Amino acid sequence: MQDELLRTELLDEVESIAPILAQHAAASEKLGRLDAPSMEAVRNTRLLRMYCPRELGGLEADPVTAVLVLEALARIDGSAGWTIGILGSSLFPGGYLPATTTRRIFAKGVPPVAGSLLPKGQAKPVAGGYRVNGRWPFASGIHHAHWVLAGAFLAGEPGISGARWIMLPQSQVVIHDNWQVSGLKGTGSCDFSIEDVFVPEEMTSPLMDLFRGNAVTGGTLVRLGIPALLAPFHIGIPLGIARRALDEITTQAIEKGRGLPPSLLHSQPHFQFALGKAEIELASARAFALNFLSDLYAEAQSYGTPPPSRQAEARAAATYVTEVAQRVTGVAFQAAGGGALFDDNPLQRCYRDVLAAGQHFAVSHMSYQALGQFKLNQPDANPML
Repeated sequence: MQDELLRTELLDEVESIAPILAQHAAASEKLGRLDAPSMEAVRNTRLLRMYCPRELGGLEADPVTAVLVLEALARIDGSAGWTIGILGSSLFPGGYLPATTTRRIFAKGVPPVAGSLLPKGQAKPVAGGYRVNGRWPFASGIHHAHWVLAGAFLAGEPGISGARWIMLPQSQVVIHDNWQVSGLKGTGSCDFSIEDVFVPEEMTSPLMDLFRGNAVTGGTLVRLGIPALLAPFHIGIPLGIARRALDEITTQAIEKGRGLPPSLLHSQPHFQFALGKAEIELASARAFALNFLSDLYAEAQSYGTPPPSRQAEARAAATYVTEVAQRVTGVAFQAAGGGALFDDNPLQRCYRDVLAAGQHFAVSHMSYQALGQFKLNQPDANPML
């Protein structure tokens, strides 16, 4: 009951800012990140607190709620949904940094967080902490973040088992303006670099703790482990984009004429067939994903962090949903003909955004191989192939 109430409240908050996000979507794309009016609207909601542990002022929403909220946001604008989902990454420092550190950082509220957990940098142990250097890609939302996360190998220890992630103020990183891309253009997913910055020990944590769900603070959500923790994000965003695409082509078909002599698209049998099939495909993928995440969360509540085999299933589920979303968005885009090529047609943005979402490593086709390894009891099975 508590989850359902929170779900309703958050969806109402999405609805309250929908006109602003929609109105400024084109401006955010041109700017390369969410513009000021969009971010001001977001900050007036609780959406950036969605994942954070309750002890620190967060909402710790269950995975199904996260999917539905992100779906609703991405239905308005894919870049907005992606950015808001990323900036809610306060779950990581809130759940995995020492409790004394999080009490200090979260004392004035839940801060927006961005960065990259990929161990692309180097951390050299020194007295009291580490000297960190490196450059990291795809830091979505970094322009709006107060804090930045970065994964790093320890100097002299190249193995992932010894890697750590660090957190530091956004003012201590260099943001590189290199987000000139075709899709999710409004996410500002720029590279950033850290140049010989000292990071105290208490602002770091072992990277493998995230994968294993070894949290210090928080409940079941925070302890889901990776990739299960990331699955709602990579399910909700493509679902929302694809839903918007089908809505758009359904509306456009009423007046869109094709063929010689032209006939209205909505009256053409091949389009009726394609739209009907796309609707069922998307609904099926959505139902599968929500049912899977509900079961996974219930298991985690009873038994703790899901085992590696279930982690592989979570990642493969997100990959499958993304594939279906790309396919049905493609149906809508193609049906619109040449008109879909213009910047002012929302179908163009939907198509670009859903393809961009599918380029993320988390939804790589290798996730299917990873799941297959577990199903075949392979000794080297790995959910993060």
